[in-house]
Amino acid sequence: MGFANIHDVLVMDNKENIYSFYLYKNKIKMILYDKNTEKATKNTIINDCLDEYDSAISKDGRVYLVCQRIDGSIVLVSIEGYRKEEHILADEFDAKLRNINIKLIGEQIHIIYCIESNEAKNKFRVYHHSLINEKWETHVVSDITIGDFLNPISIIELGDMLVVGYSDKVDNIEQVFISTYDQDGDKWSDKIQLTTDNSMKMYLDMLGNNNKIDLCYSKLIEGNFVVTHEKYSILNGEATRVVEHGLSNPANCMYPTLIQSSETLWTIWIEYNGLISCFSEDGGLTWSTPYSWEDSKKDDFARYKFSTNNSGIIDDYNFNYGFATYGENTSFIGFGDIENAVEVPIKSEIKKKEDKGDIENMENMLDIEKNKIEDSVMTGREIKEKIPLDQSKEIQERVTIIEQALKTISEILENKIVDSDFQVQIVYEFKEKIEILEKRVDDIEYFLSKRRGPLRR
Repeated sequence: MGFANIHDVLVMDNKENIYSFYLYKNKIKMILYDKNTEKATKNTIINDCLDEYDSAISKDGRVYLVCQRIDGSIVLVSIEGYRKEEHILADEFDAKLRNINIKLIGEQIHIIYCIESNEAKNKFRVYHHSLINEKWETHVVSDITIGDFLNPISIIELGDMLVVGYSDKVDNIEQVFISTYDQDGDKWSDKIQLTTDNSMKMYLDMLGNNNKIDLCYSKLIEGNFVVTHEKYSILNGEATRVVEHGLSNPANCMYPTLIQSSETLWTIWIEYNGLISCFSEDGGLTWSTPYSWEDSKKDDFARYKFSTNNSGIIDDYNFNYGFATYGENTSFIGFGDIENAVEVPIKSEIKKKEDKGDIENMENMLDIEKNKIEDSVMTGREIKEKIPLDQSKEIQERVTIIEQALKTISEILENKIVDSDFQVQIVYEFKEKIEILEKRVDDIEYFLSKRRGPLRR
């Protein structure tokens, strides 16, 4: 029970018929759920497929599937209901296609994939095929260098541009890049680097809207992966980071996935074989704490590629992948009413509360000690007599305690100021309180030094 790591594709047409594709023993099979009859029919689409395939639907309801056969040929299958038609794009292709993706913009078909270089195993070339005026055009998107494995690519539509996201190495560190395709000019841009940090990155998903790109991936930090969201503004061939967030606790976070549901943006991922998600109601500028969908740990579910021309779905949702229950009754999970989920505390937030509590405890202790000293000093002022030696030692010990506590609080605050996640307002509040306490301690020591010279340090 739990997550099934399989590669299935769901396609919904405008009549709410669902095409479910899956790969089994080199065969691509399709289950067609007919909305009117409420019956499902199973067909074999390809008998001799290699490891990868992809599918999408056009605006007019025609479903396309692309794959590579065992003999190396590349096949495009068009499907309308129970009818299918095959088109051979390349015969006996001598390289294995990786990261096969098909994207339909209007009625134009775009097929993007990676091919390993003959020069080295860690080098790949990203290709783009597009059908223009009944003729297939081929472009090179980018040459890339990978780490230990080939990260997935992500393809989105942004305005009138096709955008491909992928990983490439810079100074031996994999970073996320995008390339954009101008359909009118039939030309790809130079690659644009998005990320710049030195962490290892896995997985990738993107969504785009109004010249803004949201992307998510898993970032390796001290041996664990943290789900990271970044938002970029794309203008005149340049990318400007708008915001970046770490959304998860450090764990085995896998397959972070973006879903836009009406006005809410969700990031969903797998953690310890269950689903966790965060949501943003301001376009990814701020995020909720994570929520665990406990039912996902009891049911079989998978990550599906999804495509639709259904106007009702398109108006309310925007996503390329989604997590859904696996089996006869397929439904998307991991987002929606959080009453069905359990809030997961972020460890850094817990640490902040603990640090705040430590400082507040120290403040209370300082107030108690300060009051005791002031009581002793006022008594000395009133009686104008020599303070007994034992009382002088007690006062000096209390002054020393306050000084040590103030030093400890200052060190904590200095560390927290470095931590960009620490709440700046809290830092300022405590710094002001420390300054007040330090002044009061100085006043007490000054009084003691005037009245009792031997106490001066």
